[in-house]
This record gives sequence, structure tokens and C-alpha cells, in this order.
Amino acid sequence: MSSKEQIQRHWIHVCREIKSNMENSNYGVTPNVLVIEDDQSVRRMLRIALRTTGFNVTEVTTGMEAIRVLDQQPTDAVVLDLGLSDGLEGKVLCHLRNFAQQPRGLPVWVVISALNQDEAVTRYGPLGNHFMTKPFDPWELVGTLEGLIAAKRGESHA
Repeated sequence: MSSKEQIQRHWIHVCREIKSNMENSNYGVTPNVLVIEDDQSVRRMLRIALRTTGFNVTEVTTGMEAIRVLDQQPTDAVVLDLGLSDGLEGKVLCHLRNFAQQPRGLPVWVVISALNQDEAVTRYGPLGNHFMTKPFDPWELVGTLEGLIAAKRGESHA
């Protein structure tokens, strides 16, 4: 078996394990993830990884669209790129931070960026639950979201 085939088999196994964990957890409903990314190839990669492991995915390409979706539809998690073409990623971060004061609560979020974390924090302030530098492993991101959502739901049931 070639190295490429071994890697593919490994990731298929990881996907099945994550999906099984989500199905056997106490989520009750399938988590809704908002992906805010203007790069089509990154969006596609995230869509495939997230849907394969059982997440509902909504995709937007601008900060304005993201704010509209966040205000109109229940969202459990957000994946936010800090390099949006409309330059409104900072506004989206502020919007996410303001959810803490609202009754429906704060979605968990993961920030992805070509910047290193120190530079991103300097530009945008606190980045929330998790930061990943591009390029990143989509399956690691899926596992991170699963853990963040499970922890948040565990807190709300405590």
C-alpha cells in the first residue's frame, strides 16, 4: 500500500470516529457551523470535512453576510478567516464578542489566518476560543470544533 493510500485510510478512519462520537454524544441536534471564508478552495475543504463528520454548514464570503447570518439563524460554531476581501473580519469578531451579552449565548469560534497568532492578536484583539494558522489540517479543526461545542453544551447542562 502506498503512503498516499495509508494517509487516506487514516483520515477516513478519523472521520468515521469523529462522526461516531458526534452521533453518540448528547448533542440532541446536529451542530450548525458558519464558515466565513472568501477563498473558494478553503471553503470547499472545510465544507467536505465538516459535512463528512455530521455538521450542518452555512458558508459566506464576506463579513457583512456573516453578520446577517449570525443575527438571523442559530449558530453553534463559527470558523472565521482574518483575511476577508471586504475587510470586515474585525467587525465580525466584535459581533461575536457581543453575543456574550445576549440571551441566546455565544457561539464557539475558531479563527484561521495566514498571520501568526501574535500578529493577529495585535491587529484584532482577543481571538476567542481557538486560533489556527494557514495552512491547517481540516480534521484537526473539526476535532477542535467538536471539543469546543461539547464543552459549551456540557456547561449549559451543568
